[in-house]
Amino acid sequence: MSQRKGAIQMSLGLIVVVVFAVILLSLLLSWVYGIFSPFTEITHKVTDVARQELLSRLAQAGGRVGIAAPAITEWTRGETGSFSLGIRNTNPAADKTYSINVYLEELGGNLAGTPASSLESEVVSWLTFSRTEFVERGGSKSSNIIIKPSANAQTGIYLLRAVVCDALSCTDINSPNLYGSAQFAIEIKGL
Repeated sequence: MSQRKGAIQMSLGLIVVVVFAVILLSLLLSWVYGIFSPFTEITHKVTDVARQELLSRLAQAGGRVGIAAPAITEWTRGETGSFSLGIRNTNPAADKTYSINVYLEELGGNLAGTPASSLESEVVSWLTFSRTEFVERGGSKSSNIIIKPSANAQTGIYLLRAVVCDALSCTDINSPNLYGSAQFAIEIKGL
């Protein structure tokens, strides 16, 4: 009888240890996921090398505004990514604060023929970017444009334009104080 009692106690002890180990493993996995999820959240991201190349290219070519982005990138709905907008202050005598706006310019692919104005407010809600950037005289600066299309975004090509003005107001390519602009496109694929 005492052997049976010892076996039951040992079995219960083993079960408690296994349950405790599973709980610890679950806590460890959720902790590791929490640490690495910010790194995997952004799927399309401009590297520091691409950002430096953009600023160098602006300086060498005498450009004012550029974007570090491929001509078009493929995204799935709900993905988050960023591109880098480069601004070079060509005035060697004065620091300058520039106004920035990013807007939907044209639609293509499955959305060809659809007026951009019909999706403008939706696309604007996908964008996060600084509305102004201070650039020292003769210097350059990059600014991130973060894009997160909604989970129910329509499939197609979205041509966006970033405009930079040397005045407080900047709306589009026809702004009177336009300093420069750059285009980039994303293609949203279905799941």
